[in-house]
Amino acid sequence: MSRKETEASSNGRTADFGSAYEGSNPSASAKPPARAPNLRAELKPLPLPERFLLVAIGPAQKGLLPEIGLALQQVFGAPAGVGPPQAKPDYAFNKDRNQYHSTAILRRLDAVRGRERTSPVLGVADVDLFVPDQPFVFGEADRDARAAVLSVFRLKGTADGRAVPVERLLHRARAEAVHEMGHLLGLSHCNDFRCAMFLSHSAADADRKGSGLCAQCRAAIGRP
Repeated sequence: MSRKETEASSNGRTADFGSAYEGSNPSASAKPPARAPNLRAELKPLPLPERFLLVAIGPAQKGLLPEIGLALQQVFGAPAGVGPPQAKPDYAFNKDRNQYHSTAILRRLDAVRGRERTSPVLGVADVDLFVPDQPFVFGEADRDARAAVLSVFRLKGTADGRAVPVERLLHRARAEAVHEMGHLLGLSHCNDFRCAMFLSHSAADADRKGSGLCAQCRAAIGRP
């Protein structure tokens, strides 16, 4: 299937649910504006890293980070280390929206790498994330900073509010973690609903896709 359903901001930042994101306004309204047609051009893929860094932001479900690390290694061929856990991101909380501003979390993630400046870092949280032009996001990636954040908050339940089994949650988390890391490495959104780079508008989309990449996405980053 074609993979040209793509979008990104000019500053290298991509927020997933939906729109490209530029700017920073934690007080923004939760009502999304009308969207322009998606005109994103393909980005030049970055070299594959020797190592990824995973950071828990607040309490993390047991086994979640190892599962994500294994998925990243299987897809991108590099091991994932675990950095020092961070506290719940109260600094990013917006009381008017009762949500957490993902871009504020990205800024802190860029600072936790220490000596591992070349390692892409993925923060894993369990809070409801937002950017100003969307009602929520599953995650956000900043390619310039080589930092991304993923939240499992909206991956834990069904549309009618029931909790999903642990294995189903882990499947969703693996797929969305590969998705965010793919953005950091220069991949755009993909039209193949089985590919991890398919844009998830709901947790059900994460159920349908896998944690692997389609042949075109693999080729784009030089993976067999």
